[in-house]
Amino acid sequence: MGQYGPVVAISFRQQSTSHGPVSHVLQCGERSGRRNGDELRTATSERDDSHLPRVLMRVSKGCERCRHRHIRCVIPPGASACAPCSRLGQVCHLDPRFQFKDVHHVYQKSNGTAARFDLVWDAEQVWVDVSQPVTFVHETCEDSKPDDRVEPAHSSVVERHLSFASPVEQPHGTEPAASMAEEPLIQHDHSHELSPFHHSGSLASSASHDSTTLSLREASLMRCFIQKIAPWADICDPQSHFSTVVPRRSLQVPMVLKAVLALTARHDAILVGQSDWEASTYHGQCLELLIPALDRLDQDYDENLLITVVILRIYEELENSEDQKFHLLGSNRLINLMSRSASSRGIAEAVSWQFLRQAIYSSIVQYQHLQLDLRNYERSSMFQRDDDAAFANMIIFHCAHIIQLCRVLPEDPIDEQSWAKVADDVDEWYRKKPITWQPLRYQDSNVAENRPFPEIWMMSAPAVVGMQYYHAACIFLTMSDPHSRRMREFEMARTRRLAERKIASHVISVIGLSWSNESVHNAYFMACHLLHRFGYCLQHPVEQQGSLTFLSRVEKLIGWRTTWIRSELEHQWGELADFDPPST
Repeated sequence: MGQYGPVVAISFRQQSTSHGPVSHVLQCGERSGRRNGDELRTATSERDDSHLPRVLMRVSKGCERCRHRHIRCVIPPGASACAPCSRLGQVCHLDPRFQFKDVHHVYQKSNGTAARFDLVWDAEQVWVDVSQPVTFVHETCEDSKPDDRVEPAHSSVVERHLSFASPVEQPHGTEPAASMAEEPLIQHDHSHELSPFHHSGSLASSASHDSTTLSLREASLMRCFIQKIAPWADICDPQSHFSTVVPRRSLQVPMVLKAVLALTARHDAILVGQSDWEASTYHGQCLELLIPALDRLDQDYDENLLITVVILRIYEELENSEDQKFHLLGSNRLINLMSRSASSRGIAEAVSWQFLRQAIYSSIVQYQHLQLDLRNYERSSMFQRDDDAAFANMIIFHCAHIIQLCRVLPEDPIDEQSWAKVADDVDEWYRKKPITWQPLRYQDSNVAENRPFPEIWMMSAPAVVGMQYYHAACIFLTMSDPHSRRMREFEMARTRRLAERKIASHVISVIGLSWSNESVHNAYFMACHLLHRFGYCLQHPVEQQGSLTFLSRVEKLIGWRTTWIRSELEHQWGELADFDPPST
């Protein structure tokens, strides 16, 4: 191989008007010729075929910079740039190493007589063997232009860290074969993954191109999302859409990618105790893409919008008690769109169930009325399956229904018939729970032995979370019991104290499920939510101290901010203790 690059194999069949048809295949062999533009002839096989026509190729006359400066362009052997450009540190733009003349016929003497040989492309011609990958492009005369050139690649794969806000740029005039060496580190096409819920128009607006490269930092954040954060959302999803589909979708859709990077960067900043300026930067870039998409919600939407909203909601939940639910509430159109997607399949359904759990969080912690239309969830595939994840989603649905009945304030009226129906549904769910939902080990709590929480080993992650939502449902059924509204004052006071004791036992069970199944990180969330809402019901000092220790552990382990909950509980317990008579 010479200094001008690989050999090109050329095949054709020639026909003569004065001789019979002669087949011939030319192979480019050792090159001869001069760099100043003389014709470069090819070497044929060992036999003397000098009387046959040659394929004419011209060597380019130097790079653009050398031609413009009118200096000699010399390329050292094996170099990808000429000597002057290398010396100046400039990019060397070389012409194509070979240019092929468009030849339809040749004239050659045979036996003293000039004969015209017409060159005809034969589809049945057998190609010669080549020693390396070669792409053959058959151009027409109109397609061939003398100025068309292929820019050489001068940067390595490691140097190609591109911004996600702009498409991947290809060198001007590059043919597909010439760009094979420049393929990005990660490349996917997910047009086949879109569910019937997808609207193609929005995908075109939110996805700028089909492939994206990741810098080292961004790749680290993506891996952290897959390994640590996505399992939170996949807790009741056997297909693990947030761990599989969302990362791949983010490589196509900048809006999703920015949301993933923002969430993971904030989570990382919380764990290491540093500023989340990086997360804020990604968050701002994501909002620039999200807000126009929300404005087009009536005419144009897709799954990517829902994915982005749910991820940004987790981003906001990681903040603190100042959570304003900007992206969760959004508008009634978005809320209705989320609930309608519950009857879809694939990622849209998974996003909808995650959105429902986020709405439950908002209702418990922020005292917000749950606005989702739960009838759409009744058409979900979860009610047609019998696996652990589906069984867990059923009790999540019942819990949401109860919270929706409870409204916001305790004095709000409750439909007794609806309340009784939901209470029966919860009891029936508990009676029908699979045998695999029985604890592998159960040990009751004992404050006398400094064991404030029970030990409950479960077989599966959905069973852990499902039982937590069962206890949460029981808590809201207890606090919203409509029968307590028709009692006399003493009976109401007595019922209130019994209810607080019952609520405390459920909270303790939820914390026990979290602490006994440490690998199920999603189980920490419901325990934190219920401690914030009903932690005041814990009266024993061992239970109170155990709860504070648990909250501290959660923040260190998964980055969920709990300092404000601890401060709030300490204040509540201290204030309630002032009402109790001193012990003698």
